[in-house]
Amino acid sequence: MTEGARVMFTDGFLGRGAPFGADLNIVLQVGVGVLLLVGMGLARRGRYRGHGICQSTAFLLALVMTILWMVPAFHAIHADALGRGVVNRVTVAVGAHVAVGTAAMLMGAWVLLVAGTPLVPSRLRFQNYKPWMRTLLTLWWVAIVLGVTTYWFSTG
Repeated sequence: MTEGARVMFTDGFLGRGAPFGADLNIVLQVGVGVLLLVGMGLARRGRYRGHGICQSTAFLLALVMTILWMVPAFHAIHADALGRGVVNRVTVAVGAHVAVGTAAMLMGAWVLLVAGTPLVPSRLRFQNYKPWMRTLLTLWWVAIVLGVTTYWFSTG
């Protein structure tokens, strides 16, 4: 790999001194949040197929970035400090982001399974989607705000 290519894939583009992956992830996660809002708008207009495609795409993109970037970055950068009980603005933001983000991912997977597949037995399926979807959207945006906060505190 040439020096220019190495710099392109290691140096970030948002000017905060973060690696390229962190910058890409933060932009994509905010994009996921916007996509979820677009999906909400589609549902309100009765365009449920488009809503499902939008929300599923947002979930899958967030899941891929969580697996490829966030989990490895957490273990490499923050897990040791959290494990030792270090308390500062970064570890508090990271801990809150991990907790809320994990809840959002798990709830998102459950909603996706119930709404989009026949895999969940009828006795475990919810019938009233609105409270689930609204709660999930709120949880997801709290996770995004905590992720942006973590990014901001961890960089620059």
